[in-house]
Order: sequence, then C-alpha cells, then structure tokens
Amino acid sequence: MKSIIIYASKSGNTKKIADQMAAQLGCEAIKITDSPTQTDLEAYDLVFAGTGLYAGTPNEDMVKYLNSLSMKSPKQFALFITWGGAPRSDKMALGKLRAILEGKGQKVLEEHFAAFGGWKGILMKRGHPKPEEITAAGEWAKNLVAKLEKS
Repeated sequence: MKSIIIYASKSGNTKKIADQMAAQLGCEAIKITDSPTQTDLEAYDLVFAGTGLYAGTPNEDMVKYLNSLSMKSPKQFALFITWGGAPRSDKMALGKLRAILEGKGQKVLEEHFAAFGGWKGILMKRGHPKPEEITAAGEWAKNLVAKLEKS
C-alpha cells in the first residue's frame, strides 16, 4: 500500500508527528502551504493528512489545500491532529476536514490520531507532543497500514 503524509504545522508539533509516521512507514512527509503548487496524490492508496488546531479550527493552509483537491480516483484518507485539548474542538475540526474530503468523493477512515501540542507561550499542554506521543503516532500509522493491507 503506497502511502504519503501531508501536513500543515505552524509551531512544529504536527511536523514532529508527521516525521515519525513517515519514518515508520518509509514514505514521504510533505508540508503543504497555501502556494499554488500541489502534490499529486493520484499515485497513492492512502493519504495521511495532519494539521494543528488553532482556536479549535484546522490550519487554514490545510483547509485551502483540501478544498482545492481535484483527483480522478477516490483515495483513502487518515486524519491526524495536534491540539491544545479544548473540549470538543478536536471533533469539530476533524468533522470539518471529513466534510471537505467526503464532499469531494474521498473516503475518510474512522480511525484518527490526536496528540496534544502546546505552544511555548501558552501554559495549556506545554511540552507536548511528548516523546511517547510521537512514538505512538508512528505505531498508529504502521498498524493502520498493516490492518488495511490485510483487508
């Protein structure tokens, strides 16, 4: 199963998670921006899409990127986030990403990964993601791919 990781990260927390997942899967992790160039996802079976949450919403670069997707064939997407832990903000943000992708005919897996990600200047969840959370992200990605390959 050919996989790729796309992510948006302002503080670097989501990058840490994406890099660990890429290392475990032996695939590429690409930081997307709001630039007009877009990674061609047609060659991949599974796309991991990750973002940090800011005030409970996904990174605007990721939202723009997903809204601009135009693919010939449907892909499977697995979502991952880093967030400060505000109640229900994770579910709202994941729901927004899911709605964008499903509205474009893509399949979004129910399973997702969430890790805390704290900003240096904010007390909430400072010091996250912790090494064990980063390791868990890689294991989650590896196990998800193995499960999909069996089915």
